[in-house]
Amino acid sequence: MHMFALVQILPAQPASRRATRNQLSLDRLVVDRGVACKDSRSMSCLVQQPAQFGEPNPLTKRDVGTSVGIDKSTYMNFFSNQSAINSCDSAPGTTPDFDDPAGRLRHSALPAILASSGRGDMARETRDSYLRYQSDALTLRLGRFVWPMHVLSAALLSYSLRGHFPASLIAGWASWMVLFALWQGAISFRGSALAAAGAPLGRLPLAFDVSAVLLALSWGFLGFFFFPAGDTDLQVFIGFIIGGAVLTGVGTHNMHFPMLAATLSIIVPAQVARLLIENPDAKGAIPGAMLLVFMVLMLALGWALRSFTRRGFRLQWDKMELARQLEAQAEVLKAARAEADAANEAKSLFFAQASHDLRQPVHSMGLFLAALSKDTLPSRAREILVRIEQSVDALSKLFNSLLDVTLLDTGQTRPEISRFAAAEPVEDICEEFALAARVAGVRLSHKSTGAIIRSDPLIVRRILQNLVSNAIKHAQGTDVRVLVREETAGVFFDVSDTGRGIAPSEQARIFEEFERSTAAAEAVDGLGLGLAIVRRLSEVLQIGVSLRSRPGSGTTFSVGPFEKAAFVDDAKPVEEIEPAAASPGRALVIDDDRAVCEAVAALLARWGWEVETCADVPAAKIYEIEPPDLIVSDHDLGTGRTGLDIISALRAAHGPVPGLVISGSSTPEMRERVLRENLVLLHKPVRPAQLRSAILSVLG
Repeated sequence: MHMFALVQILPAQPASRRATRNQLSLDRLVVDRGVACKDSRSMSCLVQQPAQFGEPNPLTKRDVGTSVGIDKSTYMNFFSNQSAINSCDSAPGTTPDFDDPAGRLRHSALPAILASSGRGDMARETRDSYLRYQSDALTLRLGRFVWPMHVLSAALLSYSLRGHFPASLIAGWASWMVLFALWQGAISFRGSALAAAGAPLGRLPLAFDVSAVLLALSWGFLGFFFFPAGDTDLQVFIGFIIGGAVLTGVGTHNMHFPMLAATLSIIVPAQVARLLIENPDAKGAIPGAMLLVFMVLMLALGWALRSFTRRGFRLQWDKMELARQLEAQAEVLKAARAEADAANEAKSLFFAQASHDLRQPVHSMGLFLAALSKDTLPSRAREILVRIEQSVDALSKLFNSLLDVTLLDTGQTRPEISRFAAAEPVEDICEEFALAARVAGVRLSHKSTGAIIRSDPLIVRRILQNLVSNAIKHAQGTDVRVLVREETAGVFFDVSDTGRGIAPSEQARIFEEFERSTAAAEAVDGLGLGLAIVRRLSEVLQIGVSLRSRPGSGTTFSVGPFEKAAFVDDAKPVEEIEPAAASPGRALVIDDDRAVCEAVAALLARWGWEVETCADVPAAKIYEIEPPDLIVSDHDLGTGRTGLDIISALRAAHGPVPGLVISGSSTPEMRERVLRENLVLLHKPVRPAQLRSAILSVLG
């Protein structure tokens, strides 16, 4: 029986089964007599622990709590060498570990544990204390299976020794054996329960060692005093039982090696002494020497088992420490990411607000210039006016780029998919940029196919606008060609130029915000947002953007593939604007910015409108004002009500009055409401031609 128990110390198990039995939670930092622990249910490690007596690794069983959990902040502070250890949360927790589905493992009172240890530098001794706690807990758990062996051996030997020795002596010895075996069993069960709860073990390991020594004295008494002279069979039987007790002690008590050495030094020498007394010659010396060799071998085996098990505990500790470091790094990275996200959001909000605030004066400036251009001016003043208009137009384009970036950053750019001919945006954009191309000396051409694609026409148009504008600015005096190309994967748009090209080292970064090639930075004005907008709009459409370029040989940008379609969506019929519909009438201009209000009013007056301006229309005066023929309103009026709200109120009072909304920013909700109420939305800064076109549109 005992030899079988020893063999079971190191069972040969399949790797998968061994891994399953030995899977441990890495969130747990164990406490031995005051060592802090922690739980992190996110990771686990595999530690090869010897399964004693054929039982699954007790560390994975619910009733084996080799650890004490504390909350995450306490754990981090502990390993940051915080001096205020008592700041740890001592309230019991309820967090279960994955091997404890019933949630029976609880957090313990860390300050009490630390106080019971009496140690100074806890951070320095944490690993050693962990090993001691694990060793004590394992010894106590295994002790639950040892005490029955002492009781059964006492009963069996008492029966076998009857008639050879006085009954009172046998009864006294058996009572001693049973008494301390039961005491050891009680200690073992109590210690196992404390370990399962993750509580400090206190003096139980010491009490267990004392019980083991007292039991060893009982076995030594047996070997020395109960020597049945003349009965060789009984002598062999007693020796076999004592040898089994020794083997069992080696297998179960090796973690307390000094105690193991003490018990073997009591049991074996007592037998040797009795042998030499009974047989002082070689007949007693040889078996005695063999027993001493047996004792040395058992001590060596116990030391080897102890070293193997402690190595497993060290691996477990190292993996938990690695998990702690990884978690700490993850927390740092998480905080850094949160900080970066906050900075990015702040940047987006800044651009949105700055763009809105800066659009106001540029918007009013453009309208004032348009009104001024109708006056008779000296040639020199007219030349200056043209220069100012060019500067305002450049500013407007820059603000439009910033608006695109802001909308992309805030996730407000959402594709509205339809089917349309790929040639339509190409032809429109080439016509739009024809004048700019002539001014730059660029020969702009295009070649289309009859391909029909499925995408968002407005986003496709914006992508091509940026690519064509970029080509004209950077390839002045060369050829720029826009091509629709059909491939097996889908339809592609190519924008090529024969300009200076882009160096390979710069090709990756030119798609980033505010990045431009070195040559372009010296020769061309701009913020470097065009290609960044192209890249991000392409991501919205879930298509790719590629670049082919060689210095001195030009550049080609390809966008696609776009999904092919079989037919074009039905387009809404375009109604012609009747001349009477475009005739001026009475216009109401609403804007809380006085300069903008006056600029719009001046321009409308130039176009023959009778204009009334105001910063707001209170609800009480909605029915008092004269019904207008046109409403032009800013969206954000700074009064808690928006331009859309006022237009809706005026329409409710005076009927379906045509209306325009001008805004420095927009949201999906705003755009949806504008469409729902049959209005037109313009983004600041608005060029006079845009404003006039929008007025004709709403009047038509």
